[in-house]
Amino acid sequence: MTGSGSRLTTGPLAVVGAGQAGALLSIYLARQGHEVTLYESRPDLRRTRVGAGRSINLALATRGIVPLVDVGVIDRVDDITIPMRGRMVHAVGDPEPALHPYGSRDHEVIHSISRTDLNAILLDDAEATGRVRIEFGAELESVDFDRSLLGFAGGRTESFGVVFGADGAGSRVRAAMAGQGTCRFTTDWLDHGYKELTLPPAGNGSHRLDPNALHLWPRGEFMLIALANPTGDFTVTLFAPTATMDSLDTPDAVREFFGTEFADFAPLVPDLVEQFQANPTGPLGTMRATGWSHEDRAVLVGDAAHAIVPFHGQGMNLAMESVRALDRHLRDSPDDPAAAFRAYEIERKPDADAIADMALDNYLEMRAGVIDPDHVARRSLALELERRHPEHLSPRYNMVMFSTMPYAEARLRAERQAELLTTALDDPTVDVDGLVAALPELPALDPLADPRALSVR
Repeated sequence: MTGSGSRLTTGPLAVVGAGQAGALLSIYLARQGHEVTLYESRPDLRRTRVGAGRSINLALATRGIVPLVDVGVIDRVDDITIPMRGRMVHAVGDPEPALHPYGSRDHEVIHSISRTDLNAILLDDAEATGRVRIEFGAELESVDFDRSLLGFAGGRTESFGVVFGADGAGSRVRAAMAGQGTCRFTTDWLDHGYKELTLPPAGNGSHRLDPNALHLWPRGEFMLIALANPTGDFTVTLFAPTATMDSLDTPDAVREFFGTEFADFAPLVPDLVEQFQANPTGPLGTMRATGWSHEDRAVLVGDAAHAIVPFHGQGMNLAMESVRALDRHLRDSPDDPAAAFRAYEIERKPDADAIADMALDNYLEMRAGVIDPDHVARRSLALELERRHPEHLSPRYNMVMFSTMPYAEARLRAERQAELLTTALDDPTVDVDGLVAALPELPALDPLADPRALSVR
């Protein structure tokens, strides 16, 4: 139970933003015994169709699975996921795509899941606690910290004891904190954007491509990816330089581009041109913030605290892992939320910065590295060394996706392993097994990171 003198108990708790992070946080706060109001600017996605072209399927990995196990929704999540065992690489000139497995163990799979469907499960569970009230169509415009008031569109105000900003990369809560001088943030925009498409199912409702893989068309400066949905379709995303996107401004330009660059994909989407012209082009950027809290009154979670590009499939996993960390710190310091907020940032900011950097690195790997012979050789050697020394070495990708070690530690280990791989590839006579055995042992998984939590069918 929480202490009696904390703002956590003396004033209303407001969570702004009902995406994955906000909905999950509301569940955790309710489990602590708090009454919560969850404010969302959009309509209820469980009853209103989400606008096309803005979903980018989520890649659910170990770090995101752990909180879902923790709050007891993993069985429902399992029903709507599709396991992916690796990247199916559609290289130019290859008659058949090639599967590049993610890992050497059966459970090392990533689970494709609809952003909307996962969000709906979390909203349902939040309401089922009996302690979370959700207000949709509540667009936050201002936060008055002096009077402890939230200002919404239409002139309505609501009081708060603590406000949790889960309102995304353009967070109004973060902007209000910046106005108080307690939060500083920068956004680095990539000169690249994304466009989402849908690859429909076959006439009998089956998948037109192997559903148990992330399909990847690497083309150097740009790439196409496709993730399967249980409904037989694929969510497809083109990532490309802004100049390339801008050049695709006529139906003929779209047809020529896809027919030339993605010749095996284009015939599978009869309305490709129509989709391309109708769906928006989304921006890609990294937002880094310092000062995630304001006294004991406000704290940021999810993209409001750390927005990253989607190329490592970790934005949602990072957000949910951070929410669980915040819950732990609030439980540790129930009478001093300001101390809990500070401890939460001290723990998570180095990890958020690390995965932001690794996500940018992974963009280059996905669009070009997977077809580079040197990269392929290094990856193959890393997987073989992991097989021989599983307690000492794991490829960087696997440490990020299939472990719960801090992201910052994974990055440091990966740098040391990269030096080792370079040495081994440059000098075939080196005792590479001895070098690996000298590495520190890998940390244990979180006890909730059970590889059997989701089906790997």
